[in-house]
Amino acid sequence: MKLTSMELINGGALETRHGEKYDNVCPQLGWNGAPPETASFLLAMVDVHPDGFGDVHWLVDRIPAEVGEIEGGGAIAGRELTRYAGPCPSDGTHEYAFTLYALDAAAPELPATTTLDAALEQLDGHVLATSTLSGSFTRPAD
Repeated sequence: MKLTSMELINGGALETRHGEKYDNVCPQLGWNGAPPETASFLLAMVDVHPDGFGDVHWLVDRIPAEVGEIEGGGAIAGRELTRYAGPCPSDGTHEYAFTLYALDAAAPELPATTTLDAALEQLDGHVLATSTLSGSFTRPAD
Protein backbone atom coordinates (compact mmCIF):
# COMPACT_ATOMS: atom_id res chain seq x y z
CA MET A 1 0.00 0.00 0.00
CA LYS A 2 1.32 3.45 -0.82
CA LEU A 3 0.25 6.83 0.58
CA THR A 4 1.04 9.80 -1.66
CA SER A 5 0.11 13.46 -2.12
CA MET A 6 -0.02 15.84 -5.06
CA GLU A 7 0.84 18.63 -2.58
CA LEU A 8 3.63 16.97 -0.61
CA ILE A 9 6.70 15.04 -1.69
CA ASN A 10 7.68 12.52 0.99
CA GLY A 11 10.10 14.33 3.29
CA GLY A 12 9.30 17.69 1.69
CA ALA A 13 7.80 20.83 3.15
CA LEU A 14 4.11 21.34 3.86
CA GLU A 15 2.77 24.60 2.48
CA THR A 16 2.05 27.47 4.87
CA ARG A 17 -1.70 27.18 4.12
CA HIS A 18 -1.72 23.79 5.86
CA GLY A 19 -0.60 25.40 9.14
CA GLU A 20 -3.04 25.87 12.01
CA LYS A 21 -2.38 29.62 12.27
CA TYR A 22 -2.94 30.09 8.54
CA ASP A 23 -5.66 28.43 6.40
CA ASN A 24 -5.58 25.21 8.48
CA VAL A 25 -6.50 22.99 5.52
CA CYS A 26 -5.37 19.41 5.20
CA PRO A 27 -3.20 18.45 2.26
CA GLN A 28 -4.51 16.21 -0.50
CA LEU A 29 -3.72 12.55 0.23
CA GLY A 30 -4.22 9.55 -2.00
CA TRP A 31 -3.48 5.86 -1.70
CA ASN A 32 -3.52 2.65 -3.66
CA GLY A 33 -2.45 -0.95 -3.34
CA ALA A 34 -4.43 -1.73 -0.19
CA PRO A 35 -4.91 -5.44 0.53
CA PRO A 36 -8.11 -6.80 -1.07
CA GLU A 37 -9.55 -7.74 2.32
CA THR A 38 -9.39 -4.11 3.54
CA ALA A 39 -12.73 -3.08 5.10
CA SER A 40 -11.81 0.46 6.19
CA PHE A 41 -8.93 2.83 6.87
CA LEU A 42 -7.64 4.85 9.80
CA LEU A 43 -5.52 7.95 9.13
CA ALA A 44 -3.31 9.72 11.66
CA MET A 45 -1.14 12.85 11.49
CA VAL A 46 1.47 13.07 14.25
CA ASP A 47 4.17 15.60 15.12
CA VAL A 48 7.25 13.36 15.32
CA HIS A 49 9.76 16.09 16.28
CA PRO A 50 11.21 15.47 19.78
CA ASP A 51 9.69 18.77 20.98
CA GLY A 52 6.33 17.78 19.43
CA PHE A 53 5.88 15.00 21.99
CA GLY A 54 3.97 12.85 19.49
CA ASP A 55 1.04 15.26 19.40
CA VAL A 56 -1.77 13.94 17.22
CA HIS A 57 -2.90 16.67 14.82
CA TRP A 58 -5.48 14.58 12.99
CA LEU A 59 -7.15 11.21 13.49
CA VAL A 60 -9.80 9.87 11.11
CA ASP A 61 -11.46 6.47 11.26
CA ARG A 62 -14.25 4.78 9.32
CA ILE A 63 -12.78 5.75 5.97
CA PRO A 64 -14.57 3.34 3.59
CA ALA A 65 -12.43 0.77 1.77
CA GLU A 66 -13.54 2.08 -1.63
CA VAL A 67 -12.19 5.57 -0.88
CA GLY A 68 -8.68 6.24 -2.17
CA GLU A 69 -8.27 9.96 -1.63
CA ILE A 70 -8.86 12.86 0.71
CA GLU A 71 -9.06 16.10 -1.23
CA GLY A 72 -6.94 18.92 0.11
CA GLY A 73 -9.07 21.06 2.40
CA GLY A 74 -12.11 19.10 1.27
CA ALA A 75 -14.73 16.93 2.90
CA ILE A 76 -13.47 13.89 4.75
CA ALA A 77 -15.00 10.49 4.01
CA GLY A 78 -14.82 9.14 7.54
CA ARG A 79 -15.14 10.30 11.10
CA GLU A 80 -12.70 12.79 12.56
CA LEU A 81 -11.85 11.56 16.04
CA THR A 82 -9.39 14.46 16.24
CA ARG A 83 -10.25 17.33 13.90
CA TYR A 84 -7.48 18.52 11.60
CA ALA A 85 -5.21 20.96 13.43
CA GLY A 86 -2.42 21.90 11.07
CA PRO A 87 1.23 22.23 12.01
CA CYS A 88 2.02 24.94 14.54
CA PRO A 89 5.54 24.52 15.93
CA SER A 90 6.49 27.06 18.59
CA ASP A 91 9.72 27.63 16.69
CA GLY A 92 11.92 25.98 14.11
CA THR A 93 10.94 23.11 11.88
CA HIS A 94 8.92 20.06 12.91
CA GLU A 95 8.34 16.82 11.01
CA TYR A 96 4.82 15.42 10.66
CA ALA A 97 3.95 11.83 9.75
CA PHE A 98 0.72 10.96 7.96
CA THR A 99 0.09 7.23 8.46
CA LEU A 100 -2.68 5.27 6.81
CA TYR A 101 -3.77 1.96 8.34
CA ALA A 102 -5.73 -0.60 6.29
CA LEU A 103 -8.08 -2.48 8.63
CA ASP A 104 -9.85 -5.82 8.30
CA ALA A 105 -13.60 -6.39 8.64
CA ALA A 106 -13.24 -7.63 12.21
CA ALA A 107 -11.65 -4.38 13.44
CA PRO A 108 -13.59 -3.12 16.47
CA GLU A 109 -15.64 0.08 16.40
CA LEU A 110 -13.71 2.86 18.10
CA PRO A 111 -15.39 5.18 20.59
CA ALA A 112 -15.59 8.82 19.49
CA THR A 113 -13.17 9.82 22.26
CA THR A 114 -10.43 7.37 21.24
CA THR A 115 -6.84 8.57 21.20
CA LEU A 116 -4.33 7.27 18.67
CA ASP A 117 -2.57 5.12 21.27
CA ALA A 118 -5.86 3.61 22.41
CA ALA A 119 -6.97 3.07 18.80
CA LEU A 120 -3.77 1.23 17.91
CA GLU A 121 -4.09 -0.91 21.02
CA GLN A 122 -7.70 -1.80 20.16
CA LEU A 123 -6.81 -2.46 16.52
CA ASP A 124 -3.90 -4.76 17.33
CA GLY A 125 -4.19 -7.78 15.05
CA HIS A 126 -6.58 -5.99 12.66
CA VAL A 127 -4.08 -3.84 10.74
CA LEU A 128 -3.47 -5.38 7.32
CA ALA A 129 -1.00 -2.78 6.02
CA THR A 130 0.35 0.70 6.76
CA SER A 131 1.93 3.46 4.74
CA THR A 132 3.49 6.69 5.95
CA LEU A 133 4.13 10.00 4.21
CA SER A 134 6.13 12.66 6.05
CA GLY A 135 6.46 16.37 5.67
CA SER A 136 8.09 19.22 7.51
CA PHE A 137 6.68 22.58 8.52
CA THR A 138 8.67 25.65 9.44
CA ARG A 139 6.91 28.39 11.30
CA PRO A 140 7.11 31.47 9.07
CA ALA A 141 8.64 34.61 10.51
CA ASP A 142 5.97 36.94 11.87
